[in-house]
Amino acid sequence: MERVLAGLNPQKVFEYFEDLCQIPHGSYKESGVADWLCQFAENHKLSYRRDALHNVLICKAASAGYETEPVVMLAGHTDMVCVKRVDVAHDFTRDPLTLVVKDGWISAAGTSLGGDDGIAVAMMLAILDDDALPHPALECLFTVQEEVGLGGASGFDYTGIRAALLYNLDSEEEGIGTVSCAGGIRVDIKRPVRFQTGETAYADVKIQGLRGGHSGAEIHLPRGNAHRILGTILASLMKTTEIRLVTIDGGKMDNAIPGNAEAIVAYPKDADVVVRETLNALCEAQQGQLSEDDRVGGTILVEYGFGTLSSMTTGDTKAVLSILCNTPNGIDAMSEDMPGLVESSSNLGVLYTDMAACCVNFGFLVRASVEERKDALTKRITDCAEMWGGMAAYSGAYPGWAYDKNSVAAKRYVDAYTHLFGHAPRLEAIHAGLECGLMKHAVPGLDPISIGPDMKDIHTPQERISISSVERVYWTVCEMLKMKN
Repeated sequence: MERVLAGLNPQKVFEYFEDLCQIPHGSYKESGVADWLCQFAENHKLSYRRDALHNVLICKAASAGYETEPVVMLAGHTDMVCVKRVDVAHDFTRDPLTLVVKDGWISAAGTSLGGDDGIAVAMMLAILDDDALPHPALECLFTVQEEVGLGGASGFDYTGIRAALLYNLDSEEEGIGTVSCAGGIRVDIKRPVRFQTGETAYADVKIQGLRGGHSGAEIHLPRGNAHRILGTILASLMKTTEIRLVTIDGGKMDNAIPGNAEAIVAYPKDADVVVRETLNALCEAQQGQLSEDDRVGGTILVEYGFGTLSSMTTGDTKAVLSILCNTPNGIDAMSEDMPGLVESSSNLGVLYTDMAACCVNFGFLVRASVEERKDALTKRITDCAEMWGGMAAYSGAYPGWAYDKNSVAAKRYVDAYTHLFGHAPRLEAIHAGLECGLMKHAVPGLDPISIGPDMKDIHTPQERISISSVERVYWTVCEMLKMKN
């Protein structure tokens, strides 16, 4: 294999990251990475265990002089969010990522990069591979299914874990230590629909290339949700013409703001001229209302035709569009205690028609740093969906974690970063779910902090990671490991 990242420093970190990028590792497809990690442990004569979910724990004994220091857990997840541009032919279950180095950043050609959180995997392996680095006993936990509800961290058996400090390497901005995070819950809405077949005119409406982004870290930015924009267009069209949905589909990840959505709608042939004029005007108006972030690559396209199609009843179409347009989406409330922090939000990230099961499915991720707000927002989504004949199911609930002003992990991060770079980092809370919350609840007394290098546009085909920032964060972690009580 010709190494694209050859010559980058730290050398071992980028070697392991490039190796990881050769192995498909979307959520629920992490077994190949687990094989690789276990082989690494065997090659380096390190103790390890692997569970049925494919979580892997690799342990390393303390260096000389660090035997009595508190055990440190390093943590990161092995799964990535798999998204690509519509014009890119890439099979995430089989194809390696095509890495690109440009202007000090690493990206992947036309796909997400998986820097979130592949770079943590690479850093932990580099640390385990470095016998010259002084450190306390290490418990390196490589989790799975983080991007789909923290399933790996939730399902891992923490029996026997001795760690007192947790350095979670799953943040996306250098110089910021995350000391508190939001909890979350997945809300799935299923709306049964009936189909009828007949000769009809139809329109295929496609929204493509919106910026999208992380539904926690970027929910406050002016980025449109393709599902909601599509719903707005079709609901407005339905006010003037009887339309019937054939299919409606969009994003597949609840934690990604959807940048693409598509619907095919049927309507009477004798209304073709009116529908074309009205729908074209509606799409043009929505195109003009796209935010600056979305205008760069965002398009709204319509194709028309005639054929024999199975379409939903008018009543079911109205109900589906009502759920799509009226359920809470985006920011729900801002924190009163921490300026600029989103306190609660929901993201309609999943939308698809199941023709075989005769239903339309909606998937929301609700986040909140206050448990009562999470419950209230979940209830509002449920009540709205049930008003229009939807049925709700809940899964993947996970806790957040509250800020501890006496955190040793946070102090070590501040001291290490300041020592290396001459200025103090910031400590912040985030509106996103981190495995720290689950781990802290599972391991009594565990003291977490989450850090990471600069990454941009994660969970999108524009995802990229800063080379120089990776180096600085890696040496910060190493400096933290050298510290003693």
